[in-house]
Amino acid sequence: MSQSFRRALLIVAAAAGVFTLAAAVGLHFTPEPRTQLDYLVIGSVATFLMLGAVFGLLLALWIKPRDFLARRRQKEDGGGEAPRE
Repeated sequence: MSQSFRRALLIVAAAAGVFTLAAAVGLHFTPEPRTQLDYLVIGSVATFLMLGAVFGLLLALWIKPRDFLARRRQKEDGGGEAPRE
């Protein structure tokens, strides 16, 4: 499998997992009898959380800001001697 295919598969699996978990938690904590509006709100919250997870994973996996918070140090010459010609 290629690296980009693995990343895409990871994002899809995480999105499905977050959506399922959010919907299950919403259904668990919403009291019976549920109305159509309750299901609409549960689905909307689950979708919002799923899109947040997808956006976060896209940022983490594809856009890797190496110098975002701190700059890397330049490598120093470890030899200590000047190069000979």
